[in-house]
Amino acid sequence: MRTLILTSAVISASLSLSQPAFADLEQRLAQLEKEIEQMRKSKAHRQHDSDLSLYGSFRPVLTYSDDDKKTTTDIQDGLSRFGLKGSTNVMESTQVFFQGEWNVKIADGGQIDGARLAFAGISGEYGKLTLGKQRPPQYLLIGEHVDIFNHRASPYAYDGTAFAHGDTTAGFNNFFIDNSTMYDYQRNGFRFLAAVRTDGSSGENSADIVNAGVSFDAGVVYLAYAYADSTGADKVNSELVGDKLESNAFAIHTTLAGLYIAAAYQDITFDPAAGKSVDRNSTDVSLAYPLPRRFKVKTGYFDYDDGDKTGSSRSFSGINLTLEKQLADNVRVHLEYLYQDPESGDSTTQISAGLRYDFSGNLL
Repeated sequence: MRTLILTSAVISASLSLSQPAFADLEQRLAQLEKEIEQMRKSKAHRQHDSDLSLYGSFRPVLTYSDDDKKTTTDIQDGLSRFGLKGSTNVMESTQVFFQGEWNVKIADGGQIDGARLAFAGISGEYGKLTLGKQRPPQYLLIGEHVDIFNHRASPYAYDGTAFAHGDTTAGFNNFFIDNSTMYDYQRNGFRFLAAVRTDGSSGENSADIVNAGVSFDAGVVYLAYAYADSTGADKVNSELVGDKLESNAFAIHTTLAGLYIAAAYQDITFDPAAGKSVDRNSTDVSLAYPLPRRFKVKTGYFDYDDGDKTGSSRSFSGINLTLEKQLADNVRVHLEYLYQDPESGDSTTQISAGLRYDFSGNLL
């Protein structure tokens, strides 16, 4: 009944309008509809063509450490960072993008210091090409798959090959490479990565680091191989100019009945400009298993051999055990036990409790 009354009222109001007035109203409504559609298309076009986002991760850690000589309790940092990334579609199937990421040193006055990533690139049907400071193939294909722990030195043996020796300042940092040009191609589970570092003030010829590798992810198992060749030059210590490093690395991971199992191995030959060549290797094994109520247990074994048979060797091995609790999709806490036994020196035991808070949001 109410519908009939309302309909009659609308018809009566329409009939009461003069013909010119009705035509004018109809024209105005059509124009308004057209403007709304244009606004909708314009907004969708902007959203489709460009994107800019802010992201970050804050990771404070409270650590108790005992190295047989002294004990310390300290606030440390699990590699906190924040970054910006964005992209713009320049053609139907081509995109230009960038990413910048900086360290936040919670354990050092909360300073923002040093770029982790700073690169730009272009992607299309035939892969991605990027230039700047970025993750090398060595990490993306090998290290990333055993890097599941909350400690800043994870994965532990892999980390040892990058930072345990002063000569690596002239060689290959397998976490980040600056002045790098990298090509990345992925299709049907296959991935090919190749990067070259071209720093005009170091190395020899036109490139001082070449790093390339392949991986295949079949779903049930992941396999990867990476090769690196480096000719280094330390801008401070000229004695290191010409040091050479060659690395062959392998990785595998799978998941069996919910248990994640990953292993990475690096075989490294370090050939200093003055002195005999040294063979080094690193092994990391990482496991993770989910528990009820969003808990997860992780454990690992690691072994680094620096090839030094003297009393100054920095070789080490050890184990770690971690319990995590996911409080929200972007928040988790953890408790970790770490034991490290160096070939020369005292063993170290660490017990850490930490919080990780991740965030991200679109700015465009």
